[in-house]
Amino acid sequence: MKKWLKSIAVISGTAFLLTGCSLFNSEEDVVVMAELPVFETSYQPKIAWQKSVGNGVDKYYSQLQPAVDSDVIYAASREGEIKAFTLDEGELLWSNDFSEHESNQSNRSARFSGGVTLAIDTLFIGTENAQVLAIDKNTGELKWLSTVSGEVLANPAYANGKVVVHTSRGDLITLDSQTGEQLWSLTNKQPNLTLRGSSAPSISQGGIIYGRADGFVSAALLETGQALWQLPIARPHGATELDRIVDVDMQPVISNGQIFALAYNGNLAAIDLLKGEQLWSTKYSGFNNITLSGNSLYLTDYRGWVYAVDRRTGDQIWVNKQLSYRNVTAVTVANEYLVVGDGEGYLHWINRDTGQFVAQQKIDSKGLYKEPVTTATHLYLLSRSGELVAIEKPSINVE
Repeated sequence: MKKWLKSIAVISGTAFLLTGCSLFNSEEDVVVMAELPVFETSYQPKIAWQKSVGNGVDKYYSQLQPAVDSDVIYAASREGEIKAFTLDEGELLWSNDFSEHESNQSNRSARFSGGVTLAIDTLFIGTENAQVLAIDKNTGELKWLSTVSGEVLANPAYANGKVVVHTSRGDLITLDSQTGEQLWSLTNKQPNLTLRGSSAPSISQGGIIYGRADGFVSAALLETGQALWQLPIARPHGATELDRIVDVDMQPVISNGQIFALAYNGNLAAIDLLKGEQLWSTKYSGFNNITLSGNSLYLTDYRGWVYAVDRRTGDQIWVNKQLSYRNVTAVTVANEYLVVGDGEGYLHWINRDTGQFVAQQKIDSKGLYKEPVTTATHLYLLSRSGELVAIEKPSINVE
């Protein structure tokens, strides 16, 4: 089963969606998608509003995710449409379509793939056409467009007037946020075979933290690109290139001087931010983002199992195995619950203390591919077909 998942992970250009109970004819390679969990519902999620954003990402691999401001949400489709809506009612504020921009005359479409990232008054989006776009958040008009050395599959990061992108070639590139001019580039050697994706950079205390396709977590100076340290959290092993895939594709989480990162075919690790030294490491294998809340880390692994882990020690608190091979998203915290999407378009609500299901919603039959973003009152979720859905968060119980 493990070999099967690694095989689909390296398919380029499209994301592989599970649509049946099992795949392939060989007994060794058959993977069975878990049936939809059946349980007694104890919570009723409510949809506040729902709007369309082009054709979404369709069947393609994408990391496109909405970005929220104080009272506005921004969302984009793969083909190049981007829209701004009010958070409370979903009223359309503006819309722009970059699918026929002059820079895409020789491309199939704009192929938006990394973003949306909001920084002050600008939205940043990366593309499979090796471009980075800066878009005015108030009007949707293009400020600048820069070409970089590879596909930008992960969200750009912003700090101190600089935009940092991590390309599919392994290059870490910093652009001037006002002009798009390239300031510096740091090249990392790529393995022969990698997962379809890149780690979005995280920025803290003047340093950039990012995961690499060779199983390392690395740090570089934001100002100059000087490499600071690198630490392996996965080591290649096995007889084939597929067996030796060790990508760190998730965005490192930084909190209180510590970094938390997860590798495929590797480990979940806690790392000292300044020294780059490992604090603890536990065997897990995954590529989705991890979520930190209080003293708990929440994650999904390559099989679709959902975990709660103690951030202080790496000890497992609970595991839910009922979403096996359902192509799940990362985890989002919704007050006392967690939410996880799947490839059949269901959003699963889980008690964060016990790991037990409390509710499920069918959002989009074409599937969910990226976890919701959250505000104090709502979750905002973009589906494969381009449905932007606002869901009310449960009230916080105060005793």
